[in-house]
Amino acid sequence: MYVVAAVVNGSVAPGFRLVGVRTIDADREDPKEAVKKLASDPEVGIIILTEDVAEKVKEEVEEIQREKVSRGEATPIFVTVPGPEGPAEEFEIEEIVKKAVGVEIDLERIER
Repeated sequence: MYVVAAVVNGSVAPGFRLVGVRTIDADREDPKEAVKKLASDPEVGIIILTEDVAEKVKEEVEEIQREKVSRGEATPIFVTVPGPEGPAEEFEIEEIVKKAVGVEIDLERIER
């Protein structure tokens, strides 16, 4: 069974810890080193990153993913979530559905 880990900014780190996520506070530790350390741990299956941290470690994540794929490994999976300031981009529901399922919907026609 895999462990969920997170590299997040300090303001949201306590919340992740409360729900049992192995959490590294990116305000106190180097997020690049933290991501590398977690990715090398075979127990870690998912690494959660807040958007601000994900931007800082983008190159490291891409390199880790390339290496893992070349070895036929599927973990860890990286998941980016909004930080306390909210999402970096605002999306309309139609855009979210289109991104998720690849189909454009017309909500105005559905609501009638």
